[in-house]
Amino acid sequence: MENPDTIHWADEKEAIKTNRPLKIILLLLKHLPGWLVRTVIYPVSFFYYIFSPRARNESYRYQKQLKKFTNGECPKKIRAYRQILSFALCIMEKMQGWLGQIEYSTVEYQNDDITPLINQLKEKKGALLIASHHGNIELMRSLSGYCSKLVGFEVPIIVVMEVATTEQFTKTLKEINGEVSHNVINSADIGPDTIVYLMEQIEKGGLVIIAGDRTSAHARDKIIVQDFLGKPAPFPYGTFLIPFLLKCPIYYMFGLRSKTSIFYPKQRLYLEKSLINTDCSREEREDNIKALCAEFSEKLEKYTKMYPYQWYNFHNFWNL
Repeated sequence: MENPDTIHWADEKEAIKTNRPLKIILLLLKHLPGWLVRTVIYPVSFFYYIFSPRARNESYRYQKQLKKFTNGECPKKIRAYRQILSFALCIMEKMQGWLGQIEYSTVEYQNDDITPLINQLKEKKGALLIASHHGNIELMRSLSGYCSKLVGFEVPIIVVMEVATTEQFTKTLKEINGEVSHNVINSADIGPDTIVYLMEQIEKGGLVIIAGDRTSAHARDKIIVQDFLGKPAPFPYGTFLIPFLLKCPIYYMFGLRSKTSIFYPKQRLYLEKSLINTDCSREEREDNIKALCAEFSEKLEKYTKMYPYQWYNFHNFWNL
């Protein structure tokens, strides 16, 4: 039997093999108040905590590493159930976002680099957003309609992701909103034509979103080994190469729950602009790619310390 500590994340079976449970949540969200559906999530998460040793063990692994990295300061207590509960709430919030049930007033924008990004988008100049599975990676995409409130017009949002590994969830999202599949690019299909398409979208003022904390399922040897929380970890080379092919501004995006509340949940959107120059010579590119990965790792460390229980990589992240 293969050691679970060395299994690549893409070889993990999707936790939900059928989209029936997701469809039940969807049905409840359509006919019941959000706070009432949220109360159901608590016992469901406890059930998952008891009967999913993989999620439980990986939560402990990550939290122990974070605690060691912060010299015992964060988290105050190692609580796998709280992390699993947070993940379940995140799935529900993603579905609410696509249903249009997340109020604009519940998203708190920070005094960070969102203003430069808004000014850039107003000039019809796009950007690449590097996100992660820490927090709600869907927040910007599901709230795309709200961009018009900030920018004054609808901003095209394109997401590059591994489609096959989230098949059931993506299938359910399509039932909520048929437009979901129209702005998703399967990372397995990326080639020269895709890069040209992404360049065109950015030149039109669009946003491209890609995750920086999952190695490729199809190019597993293409990694950058970078310290994360005090221990070497593999990061996807392709994610940090793409900005240099697109030669566009880069922002790090984190959508995190500031308040876990049944009645008034709050989300915080953080945006920080990268300091790495993507318009460089080929001789400088490899060093800059590594520097970009190191910068992303530092941002990821920063926000995991701020929100320790919103880490949703339920695999051995340090598996080399």
